[in-house]
Amino acid sequence: MEKQFKVFVYEEGEPPVFHNGPCKSIYSMEGNFIHAIELNDQFRTRDPQKAHVYFLPFSVVMLVRFVYLRDSRDFGPIRKTVTDYINVIAGKYPYWNRSLGADHFMLACHDWVSASLLIDKVLIMLLVRATKYPPTFVDDKSSFENLVGNL
Repeated sequence: MEKQFKVFVYEEGEPPVFHNGPCKSIYSMEGNFIHAIELNDQFRTRDPQKAHVYFLPFSVVMLVRFVYLRDSRDFGPIRKTVTDYINVIAGKYPYWNRSLGADHFMLACHDWVSASLLIDKVLIMLLVRATKYPPTFVDDKSSFENLVGNL
């Protein structure tokens, strides 16, 4: 599997929120993964047709640092940033729309992820499945829609 598995990393977005993350903190896994996957030709493909999964290269730590208004308890700006990003890639590429994001992933090593990214049922389902339940694999859009409807 390691010889065949390919990840497409979306190029859209600008640092510091996208394509960047902390590399020297308790949340350094985000930055280390983002930097490693963007430089690793073993897993990364620049041809989205060859990808098995699609990586959303944003850092929750950076969203909190640069988008969230300190002590506001308002996660709206973070949700809007992520929603806008997904809308950009969904408008430019067919991959999000064909699976409703089921073959897309992001990495978060921050306890704010559940509060800040619950923007729709799809992301809720993906976060819950990744953290609470064993993985569920869905190979077509109608099965995925049924799975989302059962949340």
